[in-house]
Amino acid sequence: MPPTPPRLADRLLRLFCVPHLHEEVLGDLHEEFAWQARRVGKQRARWRYWWDVVGFIKPTFSNKQQIDSYSKTTFLNLTMFRNYVAIALRQLWKNQLFSGLNITGLTVGLAVSTFIALYVWHEFHYDRFQPFADRTYRILTIVKFGGEDVTFTGLHESYGREIKRQIPDVEEVVRIASGEAIIQSDPNHRFKEEQIGFADAPTLAVLGLRVRYGNAATALNEPGRIVLTRPLSEKYFGDQNPVGKTITYDKHFPLTVSAVLDDLPTNSIIQFKALVSLSSMPALGPNQREVYKGGGFLTTFVVLRPGANVAAVEKKLDKVKADVQFADITGKYFLEALPSLHLDSRSDSKTTRQSLYILLSIALVILALAVINYVSLTTARATKRAKEVGIRKAIGGQRGELIGQFFLESFLTTTLAFAFSLALLQMLFPWANHSLDLHMDNRVLSQGPYWGLMISLWFSCSLLAGAYPALMLSGFRPALVLKGVTNLRYSGAGLRQIFTTVQFTVCIGLLICSVVLYTQMRLLRTQNLGINRAQVVAMFVDPEMTSQFPGLRDEVRKWAGSENVAFSNVALFTDHCPTMFVKTETNKKQLMVNFLSVDKPFFDMMGVRWQHRPVGWNEGPITKELRIYNQTLIQEAGIKGNPLLQPAPLKDQPADGIAVDFHVRSLHGAVSPMKVTVVNDTSRSALEHGGYILVRLKPQTNVPEALAQLKTLYDATRPAAPFDYYFLDEAYDKLYAKEERLARLFNGFTALTLLVACLGLLGLMTFSIEVRTKEIGIRKVLGASVGSIVTLLSKDFLKLVVLAILIASPIAWWAMNNWLQTFAYKIDISWWVFALAGGLVVAIALLTVSFQSVKAALMNPVKSLRSE
Repeated sequence: MPPTPPRLADRLLRLFCVPHLHEEVLGDLHEEFAWQARRVGKQRARWRYWWDVVGFIKPTFSNKQQIDSYSKTTFLNLTMFRNYVAIALRQLWKNQLFSGLNITGLTVGLAVSTFIALYVWHEFHYDRFQPFADRTYRILTIVKFGGEDVTFTGLHESYGREIKRQIPDVEEVVRIASGEAIIQSDPNHRFKEEQIGFADAPTLAVLGLRVRYGNAATALNEPGRIVLTRPLSEKYFGDQNPVGKTITYDKHFPLTVSAVLDDLPTNSIIQFKALVSLSSMPALGPNQREVYKGGGFLTTFVVLRPGANVAAVEKKLDKVKADVQFADITGKYFLEALPSLHLDSRSDSKTTRQSLYILLSIALVILALAVINYVSLTTARATKRAKEVGIRKAIGGQRGELIGQFFLESFLTTTLAFAFSLALLQMLFPWANHSLDLHMDNRVLSQGPYWGLMISLWFSCSLLAGAYPALMLSGFRPALVLKGVTNLRYSGAGLRQIFTTVQFTVCIGLLICSVVLYTQMRLLRTQNLGINRAQVVAMFVDPEMTSQFPGLRDEVRKWAGSENVAFSNVALFTDHCPTMFVKTETNKKQLMVNFLSVDKPFFDMMGVRWQHRPVGWNEGPITKELRIYNQTLIQEAGIKGNPLLQPAPLKDQPADGIAVDFHVRSLHGAVSPMKVTVVNDTSRSALEHGGYILVRLKPQTNVPEALAQLKTLYDATRPAAPFDYYFLDEAYDKLYAKEERLARLFNGFTALTLLVACLGLLGLMTFSIEVRTKEIGIRKVLGASVGSIVTLLSKDFLKLVVLAILIASPIAWWAMNNWLQTFAYKIDISWWVFALAGGLVVAIALLTVSFQSVKAALMNPVKSLRSE
């Protein structure tokens, strides 16, 4: 008896196969089964029969639906959908160069625009995670002084207590102060740490910070407690739970670790490494006790009760006794919402928000350029698809079906680009984040907004890239197309020219901005500050090292040379330069004066020049403290002639010398009025709050080796604090961190924009040569030279680039001129900036088109004309 196929498989086939084909398919399968049974055996034939039946299964729901839908050719029909996918894949594979250009351009556009959009989203969502963020406000003090608004965020400790007691609308008060201190857990773990702050008990709960170990409610409610962040905890205690262990604060004061926090969110203005309970502060030495009793050092936040009127609370704040008083001027208090502090605080510059809008615009532009590339290349190749469209319409294809097919091709291309951009972003995110100093952590890549953004960009790109080509290609008239009388070569040519011009306008504009940014940053680095910061290392001296200081200074002088060593009680080129508010004696003008104490060698060693040298300056060591003012203070005081012979500019503080203006801060503003106190070598008052030994290293010095030798000299004094130092030039560069970040972003995005534009230009040039191959061959047969053919093929594109230069130059000049107004010292935007940017883009465009045009010009005309 001959073997029979599985009955269950036959029933399965009857269930899914359309009725009018069932008998024919079943007969063929049975014949195939009989042949396979004789060839490979009954068992293997049965397995193959099952495999063949499964291959005929269609994912429909009933026989009736199969009959109804079988004759339809709608886009949603599975058969047609599979056909469209096959056509799309075939088109991608057949045109590998153009597919590669499209996918590469879209990949770059999606990855870059997503990265920028993530950063912008991150910046616009600062401090929104706290449980009471919508009711939390920071108190800001604004006073009028010298005709200007001066803002302060620090308030006295008593102010917060009085607010909560006197204003019923205030539900909770949170106070935080930042500072630095020497932290030690054991002899091998002792470091000077920044961002070691103070906070009161409700802080952790109000800010909604996650606790790894300990209890957030009680962590800061008693004196002698400290809360660590995870990185600091691991630095001093490793992976173990440190709660209950002791850590030494500022060399003498033991504190108990009461909690360890998870990593702080990066999108918050409240950043710290550790928090000490505020009630501990009076017991942490005389300096901290003095600040606690008399200083306005606490950033104070209030949580208002639901429904409280913010304006009414602000008015009540004015009735609370103020801790900041300047002569007869009283400060006014304002409430600033916590989520608005990062971008819209009155105490900070508004340039951050402007920079974010600029970056967001760049993201949209780069994405638009990638989409433009796709549209340009797709419409340019319309002639290659015209006959296909004509034949499909002639045999009954509907325009809607063709639109669906072309949209599917667009979705397939953008989906591949989306997948590549996703992988690229995940791979390069840590590197780009670190290189650009953007302070985003990897958690942002796992959050809902990231995936929502990626999907939205993917879907938007698919629609934008597919819309115009689908409508244009599906609109071809089959009668004309099949006759070959259409002039499709120039279809959409005007639009492609506009697209190319827009692309290079953006590229040139960004390149001009990048050149201006670079030139301005170069000016800031090379501008004469009136003080020589090159190769100067500042070595910190702790206040408790008063007795060791003279010996340490002398040893450093022997090592580096006395002319290369000086002293300052202030960390130059940082935010730590103190300011006093005074009124001049001569014209009663209110001034904010920077002040610092230095020794006599400071002036020669740091290159500070004199306008009026003190009497007897060159006759030997000074025997008393000297008061040196800078030119700006004398001018603001209205003193004419020799200031040394005039009345004192400040009350009871006559001038002993006048120094030429020098900067100790950034060049965003002009030189501030300054008072420099020159102390003698035996003075100890300058070290009351610590100071810095400034050492100029000789050129070609091995810096690591020199620092090791300085550390040896320092450790020989048995110091109270660990060796700590910084370089003045590095500190100066940090003053322009925002500008450096903006410059790096512009440079990177300009390069990527040029890449995307050149990819599009390369594709268009390649297609132009492809459709003019026979023309080129005929020209060569008639005697045209290679140069003339290259010129013929390139000139049209270069005209568009020149037009882009004319459009981009005034726009870029206007934008960068406005940006430069934020600097007191700035460059003039010269003509060569536009010439350099334009020439560079022309050269890149010429190189791009020449690659294909020269290749076409050198082609053998016989090959070009063979098909004729």
